Amino acid sequence: MRDSEHSKLGKTGFGNGALYDAARPDYPDDAIDYFAAVFELNLSMHALDLGAGSGIFSRQLRPFVGRLTAVEPSASMRDSFRSANSDMEILDGSDISIPIDDDSVDAVFVAQAFHWFEAPRALTEIHRVLVPHGALGLIWNERDETVEWVSTLSRAMQWDTRQPYEVGKDFTDVIAAGPFTSVERVFIKHSQMLSREGLLRRVLTTSYISTMDREELDQLMASVRKVADQPVEPILLPYVTTVYTARAS
Repeated sequence: MRDSEHSKLGKTGFGNGALYDAARPDYPDDAIDYFAAVFELNLSMHALDLGAGSGIFSRQLRPFVGRLTAVEPSASMRDSFRSANSDMEILDGSDISIPIDDDSVDAVFVAQAFHWFEAPRALTEIHRVLVPHGALGLIWNERDETVEWVSTLSRAMQWDTRQPYEVGKDFTDVIAAGPFTSVERVFIKHSQMLSREGLLRRVLTTSYISTMDREELDQLMASVRKVADQPVEPILLPYVTTVYTARAS
């Protein structure tokens, strides 16, 4: 996928914040606890959730910090965020344009979004808003395709040929050039319990699928339904969650 297509998809592929919030998984409690331990999160700290989407990660992180500010470029996502998160502020901004002062947050988190970022410019902007030696945490849920039916589902979704980013890419060197130090990457098992219809809604939140025309979408979803009809409900969709931690140099 060319850079221009990737950028366009990142901006247009998430236009239904309510569906995203209802269908996407949360993050493992072990991952949140890991962030809390590594960064010594406490109620005196101000955290930023960058690319916050509908607020799934923000809600999980909120009890661990004194203040949480979210930044999100999609208007639909911001609307969904506000409807469910009245105690957190969400601002219109992006990875390379964060509407927050220099040295103003203790920790920046990016959940399920860093692969859309212009990494070098974004890391410079993140570094700008962090206090000296501030914390950076990145997290992704990825379907566990070592499970046979999940691999079959991914092929029905055309994920093998149309995935908009490199799954499993190691961002360690990219982060270290940010400049950030003490970069660590860990993997945590996770799962999402879904009904059959819930699994279909989960598929519909995939960026390139959400932008398909009706004919193409109907054809793809017919293939997905054949896979979704096989597991017994409730369906346990397995994930591997990747977590990065780092400190601003």
